[in-house]
Amino acid sequence: MDNSSRRHGNKKSRHYAMQIAMAAGLVVMLVCGVVTIGLMLFTNLFAEPLIAPNVSAGYDHTNIYEDITPGHTKAPDSQSAGETHGGIPSDGILSVEYTGGTVYAGGQAIAGNFNVKLTMDDGFEKVINDYECAQLAPEYRMTEGDNVFEFRYGEQTASITLEAVNVRAFPYPPSYILRKVDLGSTQEKVNQIDSGAISYEQAFSNVAFTGDSQIKALAVDRILSMNRIVAENGESYDYLAAHFDEVVSKALGTEALIVHYGINTLSTSADERQKRINQYRELLVRLKDALPGTRIIVSGVFPVHYSIFGNQGRFVYIIEYDYALLEMCMAIGVEYLSDNAYMMEHQELFSQDGLHLSPEFYSQYWLKNIILTMGL
Repeated sequence: MDNSSRRHGNKKSRHYAMQIAMAAGLVVMLVCGVVTIGLMLFTNLFAEPLIAPNVSAGYDHTNIYEDITPGHTKAPDSQSAGETHGGIPSDGILSVEYTGGTVYAGGQAIAGNFNVKLTMDDGFEKVINDYECAQLAPEYRMTEGDNVFEFRYGEQTASITLEAVNVRAFPYPPSYILRKVDLGSTQEKVNQIDSGAISYEQAFSNVAFTGDSQIKALAVDRILSMNRIVAENGESYDYLAAHFDEVVSKALGTEALIVHYGINTLSTSADERQKRINQYRELLVRLKDALPGTRIIVSGVFPVHYSIFGNQGRFVYIIEYDYALLEMCMAIGVEYLSDNAYMMEHQELFSQDGLHLSPEFYSQYWLKNIILTMGL
């Protein structure tokens, strides 16, 4: 190869080397740029936290609430901005709504009928169940007229006024219930009975009964078995006292005990009637103490058929006696089931003697009324 060719080859090699060096330089510059940008972003990430959209400054609901659906929010486990030491938000507005029915003087209100919620400034709501309300204490009784219920949650307060009505303002004593009733589930239970899907024995598998012939008829008419019944014809409170341990044994662990006595010792004497009510009161208090997890439900004395109403002077006092029983139940904190109004309007439910009831009374009305009214 001559010198001219060698010079041409060396020139061409230097040209390729320069191109490679320029390409390498560009790659190095690109890598350095990427590293620099990465370092800037990494530094900024810790220097200034990112803020999620739609979150108020200082109150990030995506962290504070597990469920941010309005009306179903939950308080955080740790203290955050806008909260007190106990984890209770110090801002927002506490409100209360009453969803129950009529309340009665001398009685209690049902906690389940109050909806208490905390509404934050941005519209998020938290349902409150751990509020404080002195008027919902077991010993509190309402007076006739306006009763103010005050609710407290942390630093927030809210109040609502309920008008308590005198029970004697009604033609017949009303029922008195101390539990919120789920109307949907109770109606479904009755529908299952009507369709034959469940029997009364199954529907009342967690309920016990004690009483006189009006209760024993449940077994005589083969609607329920005696497995859950302590009852005898012609008996009253003395029978309950004598069979107290047996009643407790039957009712222990059940949801409710239905107690029905009174007609057999009903007297024309006011003193005797009061004496019997006092005896009943003592027995019911004992039942409450012996059955703390069981609802005690007193069934009022049943009215009699119009045809025999004037046969015995004591029958005149049935409604008055039932009012006294209801007031006694409210005072000691047990529930009361009233059937006076329905029975007075459905005289066909009585048997031929005008005192006892037909099987249809129990199967078509009374047991269903217990389910629907008392929420069993």
